[in-house]
Amino acid sequence: MTVEKHIHNECYHCGDPVPHGSQFEVEILGQLRPMCCPGCEAVATTIVQSGLTSYYEYRTEPAEKADLVPEQLKSLSLYDHADIQQDFVRRIDQNFSEVSLFIEGVSCAACAWLIEKQLIREDGVISIRVNTTTNRALLVWDTEKVQLSHLLAVIHHIGYKASPFEADAQEQQYHKAMKQYLYKLGIAGIATMQVMMIAIALYFEVFGNLDIEFKNYLRWVSLIFATPVLLYSALPFYLNAWRSLKAFSLGMDVPVSIALLFAYGASLYATMMEEGEVFFESISMFTFFLLLGRFLEMRARRQAAAASANLLKLIPSMATLANGEQVAAKTLKKGDIVTVLPGEHFPADGEIDKGLTTVNESMLTGESVPVTRTIGDKVYAGTINGDANITMTVTVNRNDSLISTIVRLQDEAQVSKPKVAELADNVARYFVAAILIIAVGTWYYWYQDKPDDALWITLAVLVATCPCALSLATPTAITCSTSTLGKLGILLRRGHVLETLCKVNRLVLDKTGTLTEVTFA
Repeated sequence: MTVEKHIHNECYHCGDPVPHGSQFEVEILGQLRPMCCPGCEAVATTIVQSGLTSYYEYRTEPAEKADLVPEQLKSLSLYDHADIQQDFVRRIDQNFSEVSLFIEGVSCAACAWLIEKQLIREDGVISIRVNTTTNRALLVWDTEKVQLSHLLAVIHHIGYKASPFEADAQEQQYHKAMKQYLYKLGIAGIATMQVMMIAIALYFEVFGNLDIEFKNYLRWVSLIFATPVLLYSALPFYLNAWRSLKAFSLGMDVPVSIALLFAYGASLYATMMEEGEVFFESISMFTFFLLLGRFLEMRARRQAAAASANLLKLIPSMATLANGEQVAAKTLKKGDIVTVLPGEHFPADGEIDKGLTTVNESMLTGESVPVTRTIGDKVYAGTINGDANITMTVTVNRNDSLISTIVRLQDEAQVSKPKVAELADNVARYFVAAILIIAVGTWYYWYQDKPDDALWITLAVLVATCPCALSLATPTAITCSTSTLGKLGILLRRGHVLETLCKVNRLVLDKTGTLTEVTFA
């Protein structure tokens, strides 16, 4: 096979500039791709040798730079210590354990696919599910066959950074992504306002009968404002469309990209030839509203993903031992004796050894009225001590506490994909194909009768039939519904429950159950 030399000044793996004279390169997809450093070369080689080169076809942006050095990789072995694992690892049975990971650098479905395919090949991995919305993964593995540090190292070797989930780290990553998205949305919004003012003036002849020179001048001004929108703000649409086409698939951004590029090209031609109509305002406005819709969708899903993290924030950062020593709450172990003062949150699940008090458990049960707890009664992490000093014994490690179990159930529900979501994805794919066929037929029909209007009518078909609602509404509705129900005290272990609820016509309540009125948590 002949290998083509690929000449480029950017690292094919991470996108950083390649130093002059660099000899690092890897053969990917039939070409020698330049690498900026031995780390990226090693990661790319691992991906190729594992038969996962499809990752480079499906990704929407370069991977994170592979900058871990051996000393940093060795530090991953700390996660194998039992004392450290008790904070984030849950034992399912004698050999199987589960951990929730936060993975940096995940930006699209291709990233999730690569991580899942690579890890599932490792001996001892039972299951791995990556959620691209929350940048989190649920990993179940056999502790007798493989260590957690090895699995984290595997993720590092393919260009991602994985660590046990922490709410603060996820929050920082979310703000970084939202900031980048706001830049694109802001540029599109500013350009839309400027171009629309010019367009309205031209539509209604605000300036009276315009000279051709002034009219052309306004068109060139509109072109200047619309160009950054097309090249920068609309860039995510092109990347997604190109990824879909390379994978021989038709995503919802394919007709969007075609409409934007053709409309811009035709308007540019009309501006330069000083004839015909221009639609720069339509390009800017369509991009802005499409970005706005996806921005709101992303924020809604992020807020839903943060709901479980907010529950963990109910657990205090510090706890007071019976001897008066202040320790980190996450270091508490089964058997530790803790003192809880009035108004404080309980730092762990346990049993009361001394004292009589009332406990506010509304954040867990929805009951607005505090309940009485005395010696021998159970109390739960995150609930609030009422009006007395309490001495309690920790009965479970933090990762096995009730509040951690609730968070884990929410994560599992958001990772799962119900049938309605799979159906929406499949219908959207065929729907896009139908749109393109109809658009071609529309152009041919109108070209026979009114060739000057054929292009604009075809573009109207592409824009009006955009399947964004079909593709985005379903997963957004499922994620937000799962989060909202969680806040109301109803936990869904699988997303398909929502499909079943609409068929329920009778509600049966157990005699020991309670119905809360007036006030909910």
